[in-house]
Amino acid sequence: MVIHLHAAPRDIDEVTSARARALGELATGFYPDMTWQKVEPQMASDWTRVRGDSQLGWNEVREEAHSAWQVAKLSKDGCCCDDKPVRVQSAA
Repeated sequence: MVIHLHAAPRDIDEVTSARARALGELATGFYPDMTWQKVEPQMASDWTRVRGDSQLGWNEVREEAHSAWQVAKLSKDGCCCDDKPVRVQSAA
């Protein structure tokens, strides 16, 4: 299975991107049975504690965290529990 995540380019440095993606992935363990709609407000609050020196707010890193959350949910659960699609294409 190949997962293609398409996102518009943003001005996020590598360290901030890595922190946002780590938060998204870790959230699947912190809040295992919750949908994105229920998890996101808590993650927005968590972001203020883990963003380090980044001046970017939750709205600027939300897509990075959400993408990582989706991939981690697919990997752990085999499904996404999310109303936003993840493009899944079979490798030919």
